[in-house]
Amino acid sequence: MKILKRILIGLLAIVLLAVVIGLLLPSTRHVERSVSIDAPPCVVFARVDGFRSFNEWSPFVALTPDSQYSYEGPDFGVGAKMIWSSEEPDGEPGSQEIVASTPCERIDIKIEFDEGDISEVAYLLEAENGGTRLTWAFDADFGLNLFGRYFGILLDRTLGPLYDQGLTNLKRIVEGLPKVDWSDIEIGITTVPSTTIAYSTGSSSQDPGEIEKAFSTAFGRVAVFISTNKLQIAGPPLAIANYWDERGYGFDAGMPVSGSPTRGVGPDSPVRMGETYGGQVVRAVHVGPFSGMEATYLKIEAFMAAYQLEENGRSWESYVSDPGSTPEEELVTEVYFPVK
Repeated sequence: MKILKRILIGLLAIVLLAVVIGLLLPSTRHVERSVSIDAPPCVVFARVDGFRSFNEWSPFVALTPDSQYSYEGPDFGVGAKMIWSSEEPDGEPGSQEIVASTPCERIDIKIEFDEGDISEVAYLLEAENGGTRLTWAFDADFGLNLFGRYFGILLDRTLGPLYDQGLTNLKRIVEGLPKVDWSDIEIGITTVPSTTIAYSTGSSSQDPGEIEKAFSTAFGRVAVFISTNKLQIAGPPLAIANYWDERGYGFDAGMPVSGSPTRGVGPDSPVRMGETYGGQVVRAVHVGPFSGMEATYLKIEAFMAAYQLEENGRSWESYVSDPGSTPEEELVTEVYFPVK
């Protein structure tokens, strides 16, 4: 009995010692890894501001290959959420959701497991030598969970290499994208309604002077049509691109209107009525002369590539400013690309 009593006292002492040590261990743990990526911060940001492409570079996919994934909320930004489940012994169901997003600078994510554990993740982006320094950080608060505090001792050793692998994967993907910085223009994904327009089809070479002449002719026809039919102008003029290739530039020059035409309507009319695209678009704002539009289009193309967006119809330009009364450097043109 004395031996048994000594054993029990010894075990109790060990347990008490473990509890005391556990309470002395830090209740919070921080893990972070960084990588330098040869791409502008906005390009890197596009690939971490959502979860639809997360598993293309995530180091965790290989750990639980049979996991099932679903998504909620928007594709990008605050509210974007990924949920996973697994029947594997090591696969704990959970979710991660973007709770804050500062373009090209920082993204904050809440990770929540089904058992109730909540952790925080952050992506920090900093311009560095023409590229980006991306930091992937993880923070856990174990509170009074003694097992969690002991686990925290090994957290950097276990999670750190996985973060290194993930960042290496992401670096390879991002550096294969166009290295175009679009952060100096207003650009984003939005939804637009369909609009009724009166329009005339035209074409020209790609020479700016020839385009201006073709626009003048087409918009002139539309102006006469609107006046003859006493229609109300409901927005700035726009040009919908039909083609831009070896044939030159083909377009529909239109004006948003309200009202019903009664004259000059028909399949052979030089001016017709129609509806613009309604739905999801990439919208960019170009400020300055039309001669600088090519650079804006390159930025739009890079934006769409980084966000993995596909074209879904004809693009168009909306001429917010009147070139006749606005200084060239202050001209505002909105460019829209339908996407899916």
